[in-house]
Amino acid sequence: MASEVGGFQTICVKFSEKYCSYHYLYFKNHTTRDEDTTKPPNKTLFVVNIPPYCTKGSLKRLFSSCGAIKEVFLVKQPGSTERDAASLVIPPDSVKGFKVGYIVFKKSSSLSAALNLDKSTVRVLSTKKNPVATGMKKWIEEYHLQYPDTKKLQLEVDEFMAKFDEDREKTEREEAESRNQADDEGWVTVGRGGRNPAAPRLDVNELRERKKRKKKQALLNFYQFQQRETRREHIAHLRKKFDDDKKRIAEMKSARKFRPY
Repeated sequence: MASEVGGFQTICVKFSEKYCSYHYLYFKNHTTRDEDTTKPPNKTLFVVNIPPYCTKGSLKRLFSSCGAIKEVFLVKQPGSTERDAASLVIPPDSVKGFKVGYIVFKKSSSLSAALNLDKSTVRVLSTKKNPVATGMKKWIEEYHLQYPDTKKLQLEVDEFMAKFDEDREKTEREEAESRNQADDEGWVTVGRGGRNPAAPRLDVNELRERKKRKKKQALLNFYQFQQRETRREHIAHLRKKFDDDKKRIAEMKSARKFRPY
């Protein structure tokens, strides 16, 4: 029984006690060039050739003797990202076919213990205490996991609405406070009321943006006025020069000194 293949350590497993066929998992210390805080190299075990029926729970139980495990990731191939297993509509262990895994230990010493496991022992993935569902039972479980848990969904909806109401009350309170305070330019925001109290109120930020646009437009018009005055002065200068040229030509003609050809 080979204990190391191509830089990988090997461990022999089988589905249950009554099965005679074996399967080999290959694992080594996880190394990466990226700074992935979820899979630190000094605490993460990289496992390949994981069979389709093997779950996160099976891997966790398989290596739990080495030390406390923080997280187990299952992906289709190295480099891919695991879909959110906490999602309401995506069931956990939803990767189909053979897969690769990342076992993140809480301590570095646990990784060393995993790399020095006894290779001669055959380990079982599915036990009476922790059975692994297969066949029709597994399909039924996956079918029910496709639909969100109503209690969890209601809890998330309630939390979202509470946060939404809190943010809206905070915004309305800030608007009410800003209506009676002058901004940097001395403007005071006043909401519509009086004869038409139901008229929509403008947002404070929108009012400030309107003031900025109005001020910018005034400056633009001011500069345009300057440009028009400059053009008028230039045209007047050209006309004066033209008149002076006509006068000089007339004087040259009268003195018989004007010879255009």
